[in-house]
Amino acid sequence: MKILAVLLVAAPPLLAQTYTVDGTVCRMSRSVDRMIVGTDDGQRSRVVLRRSTPVDFEGSRSERSDLRLGDRVHVLAHADGSHMDAESVDVRLRTSDALLDSLLRSHRTIVGRFGVREARTEFFSLHLPGGNYVRVDAKSAYGPNGRVRVSSLKPGDLLEVRGSWPKKDLLRASSIRVMTDAEPSFCQSHARRGESAEVTKVREADERKFLDAADEEDE
Repeated sequence: MKILAVLLVAAPPLLAQTYTVDGTVCRMSRSVDRMIVGTDDGQRSRVVLRRSTPVDFEGSRSERSDLRLGDRVHVLAHADGSHMDAESVDVRLRTSDALLDSLLRSHRTIVGRFGVREARTEFFSLHLPGGNYVRVDAKSAYGPNGRVRVSSLKPGDLLEVRGSWPKKDLLRASSIRVMTDAEPSFCQSHARRGESAEVTKVREADERKFLDAADEEDE
């Protein structure tokens, strides 16, 4: 019996098409693994960031946790169903934030992410860009709805903290504003332009569902 050997040559896989997204970070998840980018052409792009996604701030490698609402971003990504899967993110800090960070010790208001509460006290660590952190005394901190309890804050919450510096690495907070879900007003007004109240409600709820989805594991 003659055996015919058939050599199957597989065609090379098609490369995923890469897209660029330029715009403003309007909403993001607490773990900063997902964000909504208001693009310069008026669209709203849903972007997933994996732990391996490189994030550069002004040309220097940084962490995705350093991203802030209102940051300008240039994203390279490929389409993945209803969202974009980021391959890289380049960030241009808002001028006001860059100035604030450079004047950290002389400025009375800083923005960072809630880190760890100290035991059952009203002290906690606030993570700042560049891997830095500051200790915060929140015993006398108030917010828009009254007294702010550290127990009500969650890891990853984006906070605006105002206060004084009794010590080099201690900020005594007089006010704390949770900005985790505080979409910049210009993002909201731009997105709602031409929308009915019902359409806006549905869109925002759908975006919230996307942002609250469980983190995707890196491949």
